Amino acid sequence: MRVLVAAAVLLLPVVSSAQRLPTPGRRPHPASPQPMPREPVPVARRLEYTRLHFSVESYPQLSFVQSAGFASGGASTWTSLGAGAQLQYRFTRLASATLDLTSSLFGGPVNLQTVELGTRLARERTNRRLEPFADLRLGYSAIVNRELDSFANDPIGYPIPHGAYGSRYSNGWGGVAGVGVEYGLTRMFSLTTEVLGTHASMSAHDVLSPVAQGDYGITSVRWVMGAKFNPVRTVLR
Repeated sequence: MRVLVAAAVLLLPVVSSAQRLPTPGRRPHPASPQPMPREPVPVARRLEYTRLHFSVESYPQLSFVQSAGFASGGASTWTSLGAGAQLQYRFTRLASATLDLTSSLFGGPVNLQTVELGTRLARERTNRRLEPFADLRLGYSAIVNRELDSFANDPIGYPIPHGAYGSRYSNGWGGVAGVGVEYGLTRMFSLTTEVLGTHASMSAHDVLSPVAQGDYGITSVRWVMGAKFNPVRTVLR
């Protein structure tokens, strides 16, 4: 009997607290949320940066060219090596304005320089490594016969007999279109590779003869592989 009385005395507070009903008119309030802890400094510095709108790119280019302006009775083809540079300014998340300067000096009967203004359709760089893109450009081309432009010595050695083409230069307008891919190396540096098709209508001029030269077209396929630099601005808390 003493044991039962002692057990009942001990269990009575537990049972009464379990059966307690909430007071009418009062609602239990949830606990106040606790503030999140501050991010570690290395994590905050890595995540907080803004990519600037402009970027620069430099690239060598290999061109496969075909034109009827440098052969009698047919088209002539050659391969030339050159280089180019691009200035890019992003004005939306999906498009950028581009300015390209290119020059092909070695491996053909002419030296070809272009100035190309256009747009690049591509997403802004993210944490993804690969980003495809497409280019559309309007280009101005200037061609100088290597016989006239004798200051540039071509180590590849494209044979041009004296007087074969006359000493002339050409200029004209054309279009450029291409597709490529960008591979991110670091936050600011990336590699690009692209294949472009070009066509321009050229007006020829002979500096040794007053006789007007016939217009002609020039078509090429370029392969480029460049290095791109896009600076970022770090934002610290």
